[in-house]
Amino acid sequence: MLDLLFSNDLYYTGLQFTRRDGYPCGVDGCILIIPGRYWYKKTNEISEIISKYKWVLAIRTGDEEDLFDPEKVFHRNIKWWVQSPSVGRDYGDARLFGVGFPPHFNDLTFVERGTGVFLSAQNTHEARHQCFDALEPLDVPKIVHPTTGFTHGMEKSRYVTCMCAAKIAPAPSGPVTADNFRLFEALEAHTVPIADNKDFWLTLYPDAPFPIVDNYEQLPGYIRDQLEEWPANSNRITAWWMHQKRQLTKWLLEDLNDVGAL
Repeated sequence: MLDLLFSNDLYYTGLQFTRRDGYPCGVDGCILIIPGRYWYKKTNEISEIISKYKWVLAIRTGDEEDLFDPEKVFHRNIKWWVQSPSVGRDYGDARLFGVGFPPHFNDLTFVERGTGVFLSAQNTHEARHQCFDALEPLDVPKIVHPTTGFTHGMEKSRYVTCMCAAKIAPAPSGPVTADNFRLFEALEAHTVPIADNKDFWLTLYPDAPFPIVDNYEQLPGYIRDQLEEWPANSNRITAWWMHQKRQLTKWLLEDLNDVGAL
């Protein structure tokens, strides 16, 4: 999503961005993407290097374990975005956002919605076990495909087609965080996701319109209710998701203006 945002393909920002590897020289400031999992021990180094800038918009990504602490980075004029935040942790005025969808969901071809439920995912921890167990006896048109590990599932094009052909897509938590590609893939495909972990999703999106289960014994009932509401629920959730993507553009412009970049 960030790539699309900075290329003006998510929504038009009216700005042009130039990508640089490392820290750019000869500029007043920068938008700094920090892969938190790999840089959490280098906050002092980051603070020292960015001290030469008048402004910084820092975006922490790729840190499901929440290892990188933005409070350990010091700058007189910095704004933060935090991907995959932990529930209960105070990030101050940082913008919180999810992992988003992968590149093979950028250009979708929509097909007839002939599948009631679709889930292809790792079945490698308790939340996933419970989800797959709840789906097994469900008597609706479904494609349920457990896998043994990340990237061990369907070929990408088939996965995308299956998601676009489904009405409902359970999106169980990952092993470390509730944040997961599957929920955002469903949103992009106009498929209704069913999440778990209300604390996480309502922290990220207080007005989230998609259903969230408290435990997977409830899942069959949630699925039946959502199938009965189709397509009104899909239309409502898709409109909300379009607004959320526009919101990223709004955040970007507001924060760059606040730090004096515009």
